[in-house]
Amino acid sequence: MSKIVLCVDDSVTMQMVADITFRGTDLTYVGARSVDEAMEKLKGAKPSLILADAQMPGKSGYELCQSIKSDAKFADVPVAILVGNSAPYDAGKGAAAGVDANITKPWDTAVMLKTCQDLVAAGSTVRPGAAAAAAAPAPRAVTANPAPAAKP
Repeated sequence: MSKIVLCVDDSVTMQMVADITFRGTDLTYVGARSVDEAMEKLKGAKPSLILADAQMPGKSGYELCQSIKSDAKFADVPVAILVGNSAPYDAGKGAAAGVDANITKPWDTAVMLKTCQDLVAAGSTVRPGAAAAAAAPAPRAVTANPAPAAKP
């Protein structure tokens, strides 16, 4: 059975990259270009994983995560924040929102797929509420674009 990955990113390019990344896998890509569009898509189906860009016009991926984690219907859905080189992951915002992992863009396809499979298999480690967020383990940082090995 295919599992839905909701990818929320305002970049058309990143949406195309995500779509290509999940083709031919058991993860079905669904895209949204804003937090508001993502919230509309959540009315139709519960995803197995949400990937959300940290920085978008209007509401951020952190704000989307906080909304997701405060809704009992979606609180168990893992949320990974996508960050670029220009703005690193904000651990304080991530902890407050209940983020499960963060992934650096651009990503290596094999590493991204493995990370997504792991997140889907594990489910969310964070539950709504400040006490749960404070007690939850730190989000997994994923560098999905590993640097080449140093030459001897």
